Amino acid sequence: MSRQRRGTGTLYQRGDTWWIQFSHRGQVYRESAHSTDRATANKILNQRLREYGKGRVVGPSAEKVTLEEMKTALLDDYRLEGNRSIDTAEHFANNLIVFFGPRARAIDITRDKIAAYIRTRLDDDMANASVNRETSCLRHMFKLMVEAGRLSNDHVPTMPRLKEAEARQGFLEPAEFVKLRDALPAYLQDAVSFLYLSGWRKGAMRSLQWLRDAELEHDDHGGIIGGSIHLAPENSKNKTGWTLPLTGELFEVIRRAWLNRKDDCPYIFHDDGVPIGDFRKAWRKATKAVGLEAVMVHDLRRSCARNLVRAGVPERIAMSFTGHKTRSMFDRYNIVADSDLKSAMNRVSEYVKERAAELPKIIPLRKAPAAA
Repeated sequence: MSRQRRGTGTLYQRGDTWWIQFSHRGQVYRESAHSTDRATANKILNQRLREYGKGRVVGPSAEKVTLEEMKTALLDDYRLEGNRSIDTAEHFANNLIVFFGPRARAIDITRDKIAAYIRTRLDDDMANASVNRETSCLRHMFKLMVEAGRLSNDHVPTMPRLKEAEARQGFLEPAEFVKLRDALPAYLQDAVSFLYLSGWRKGAMRSLQWLRDAELEHDDHGGIIGGSIHLAPENSKNKTGWTLPLTGELFEVIRRAWLNRKDDCPYIFHDDGVPIGDFRKAWRKATKAVGLEAVMVHDLRRSCARNLVRAGVPERIAMSFTGHKTRSMFDRYNIVADSDLKSAMNRVSEYVKERAAELPKIIPLRKAPAAA
């Protein structure tokens, strides 16, 4: 039994189940309403006609897209692009699944539900920036489904974005760093000295190996007299490798590491032959012992950037030193301290004072020639 409706829609039955049929741009679409109730089928048909009338070319297939499928698409995209943050992305996606459910349909994830998710995460004492990273992950998943033709842009909900705190301004003065370094376990002292002097990330430091990353110059007795340390692109967050020459205090750090090397351990920095892993517990203990609880390991990178500029190193060279690709990102690390502002005021005051003592250079105006 079928019944022709006005326009392009048709309702008909197969057994006791109602089906809908409609056409769009010359193509006929058929879909089961999965119901024996004609009113339910009529409601679905009207919904489809409204969707297609707005240009939403994805109909029944959109209803089948689940959050679990979207997560799979996200991770596949990260693998294809070689994105090293895949573990972080999977963590974010899993948090979304815990709230919405793995079988949650994409079309049911509305702005209101996303707002409820955000409120829940904030109640869990998550920082605004962390919540934004998770909703950005969800936005990326929707984008991939649109690109694949599984969803249309109309299915993508708007997502609230929380205001994030200003860029962290933690740094360590050299004297503070020495105090903190000496409070750390012996195996970490040269490792964090390397971070403070190089501005590299801790993951890069932990990955360094003698044969792969060190190009050393030796004396006749096998001691180190120079060379350089290379960071391979695959071990860099921005996939760009760079090189540090071994000189000054950095040379001393690597020289001590060479004397402390283990034949069965390829890593430059280690704990008695064991690669350095997560040392947050040791770091927290040391920072508490010296009264610097707010200091993070990543503050060593910020401190290096600021020390380079203070030392008069041109910013282009400083960026190559620390591996920053963009000026804007380097500026976030080159933090101005109160002492910098005080020093600048002293310097400008001294300049004005010195110049004020000079005799003014007054050049008299030339008289205009008399009229003939």
